[in-house]
Amino acid sequence: MNKYRFIAVDIDGTLLDDNDYFDIERLNRDVDELLQRDYHFIVASGNSYDALTSIFKPCPLVKNFVAENGGRIIVNRQPVSGISHSLPTLQQLLVTINERLPIPDILSLSGKSQTFIADQYRNVPVPYYPHHDYFNKIQEINEPIYNLNISWFKQRLSQSVIQSFVEQLNAQYNNIQATYSGAFGIDILPAGVNKANGLQRLIETYFNGQMNEVVAFGDTSNDIEMLQEVGCSYAMKNATADLLHVADKITAFDNNHSGLLKEIEKQFLQ
Repeated sequence: MNKYRFIAVDIDGTLLDDNDYFDIERLNRDVDELLQRDYHFIVASGNSYDALTSIFKPCPLVKNFVAENGGRIIVNRQPVSGISHSLPTLQQLLVTINERLPIPDILSLSGKSQTFIADQYRNVPVPYYPHHDYFNKIQEINEPIYNLNISWFKQRLSQSVIQSFVEQLNAQYNNIQATYSGAFGIDILPAGVNKANGLQRLIETYFNGQMNEVVAFGDTSNDIEMLQEVGCSYAMKNATADLLHVADKITAFDNNHSGLLKEIEKQFLQ
């Protein structure tokens, strides 16, 4: 695969197994060898940069990120750009969620420095938010908000039901982009924000690259645009049906059996 220069990977359900584990030593070894062969390794995730910093703290060679489903770009572990919601949009969204959707099991806002969780969820454990605070009113938050996430992880609503909420939100608002996030949730992003656009901004602006030089790996609906736009796309064996439909290839193993790293090693490091 010498015509490719960039390897972009999702995290949840792709690198991470169902217990949020990945083989740190193996990833470090693989990324080191990829860099020696002049590949750029990029993480493209719906997670906040705060969460990604925590996940990849033991992986110093992982430096370039598309966070918040494309809403934030990080180069050499330095945030370089971001697209945030307006305050009126967030206010309207909170009203819509409260009035028209089933009560979520958690509601959070991804900010510039930390995650802000609605006050009624103080008793919900949030180990996946390394730095967080709680809010009663949106006006209490004084920093950019890149993503509004709601999840029904306790109720375990089906993807088809959650997808109907996604379609409802996108039909109602022309200034947002809602997408199924996996983990029984929805990410609500500013209009035009997705992993494909974020990845394109990163590689064109900072690495003089093109999307046809990218191989991308993902597992669910928020990876669709990315897999459609890159030169070669892989859906994980455990991927959702909509992603399997658009991917060029499917990994031989799922996320619980190191499917991502095995495929990278097979295609790029042998």
